[in-house]
Amino acid sequence: MQSIEAMTSPNSYGFSPKMQLISRFETDFSTSKEERSFNIALASSNFCWLVVKSGECLSFNTVVGLRSEERGYKNAKVIVNGDYTEGIGGGVCQVSTTLYNAWIRAGLAPKHVVSHSLPSSYCGLSQDATVTEYIDMVLLNDSQYDVIVNGYVENKRVIFDIYGHPLPYQIKLRSEIIEVLQPPEDIVEWSDVLEGEIASDEIGEYVVSKKSHVGYKSRAIIEYYSNGKLISNKELRKDSYLPVQGKIIRKRVDTEPAPLIEE
Repeated sequence: MQSIEAMTSPNSYGFSPKMQLISRFETDFSTSKEERSFNIALASSNFCWLVVKSGECLSFNTVVGLRSEERGYKNAKVIVNGDYTEGIGGGVCQVSTTLYNAWIRAGLAPKHVVSHSLPSSYCGLSQDATVTEYIDMVLLNDSQYDVIVNGYVENKRVIFDIYGHPLPYQIKLRSEIIEVLQPPEDIVEWSDVLEGEIASDEIGEYVVSKKSHVGYKSRAIIEYYSNGKLISNKELRKDSYLPVQGKIIRKRVDTEPAPLIEE
């Protein structure tokens, strides 16, 4: 892989005149905090007019490099073992997911892609691509021609454009739920003092410390269209997303009867 200077059209750099924009995918991060937004912009900047030759693989971790404080990345929300926590480089997975979706819609192949343990809010089920220091996303240019990848941020959206030879069809991805996975019963803890939004039921007062969520078994279907008509489809991948066990803090109450005091 190699980068070329910023440009408005790949044709002026000696590429085939047939080369054109064949895929664009974007995701929104307008609700993200400043640190997460910064990480998204920083990671995206590594994909400035990147050439991926025919038969070559694109490794996300090789292009982006280590996400560390020394390299400018900030603390933001990340998913670890099915739970949200703070970590260096939070938000970078939205960049890898956006690139993945643009790549697939350009008719190109995934070589190694791993889903998150929880569903992502910025894409459909089985359409995400997690990356960590130990998990890479690797994409294969299995076409006969070189392609160009351009990633950038604009108006709180991360965008990936793929340039290549025009396709004889249009590609869409569709998510399909295979099974809904119910979470286990909420964990219940007792406390003398409740902090947060207090609710009550027949047992007493409580606070929802962590909301429960269902999990999913899902798959992604890739569909090929010509002149607006579906001509074929196939299963692209299957994934499982963990259900989330909730946690409730209940107020401890004294259920013992008051002692009798004799005069």
